[in-house]
Amino acid sequence: MNGICTRIKNQGQVKSLELPAGWVELLPEKRTAKDFLREYRAAESEHVKLAFYYRGHRIGQGGADDFKNVLAQEDHELSPDEYLSVDLVVRNAAEADFFTLSHCRTETLAGKRVLIVEGVWNAGNQADFGIFIDSDLSGSAVQEIHFMAPEKEYMHYIEQVEQILKAIVWK
Repeated sequence: MNGICTRIKNQGQVKSLELPAGWVELLPEKRTAKDFLREYRAAESEHVKLAFYYRGHRIGQGGADDFKNVLAQEDHELSPDEYLSVDLVVRNAAEADFFTLSHCRTETLAGKRVLIVEGVWNAGNQADFGIFIDSDLSGSAVQEIHFMAPEKEYMHYIEQVEQILKAIVWK
């Protein structure tokens, strides 16, 4: 990438990732003792963000097994039943009252198979490109990366963000 980039290092399963020049880290919000949120925003818009999140606890064994089973398959679009099976992974994105799903698929991203969920949060019309990562191959420790933007700004940034994510270096 050209210009002075923001380099993110050692963020959960991410060894390194470069954001374009102008992206800045936001001040951390007060969180619980166990969860973690680190956010960056685009230079041009305070509402366009890339966030790294860990919920601070493992999901139950049944949900972990379902997540592992989905990730064990070749890259594919999830069926409605498969999507429901990973509800503990995707949390409120599994609830139609909260989230309007447009795509849910597994994808091998820079050599690591991940779950990608795309859609819009109904409150606030925030588009979300969410990546769910099995952090330790147990299926129960889920790390998340989210690109979020108002719907009207999402299309302007999504190609750039997808290129950034394709260049991610995993641990």
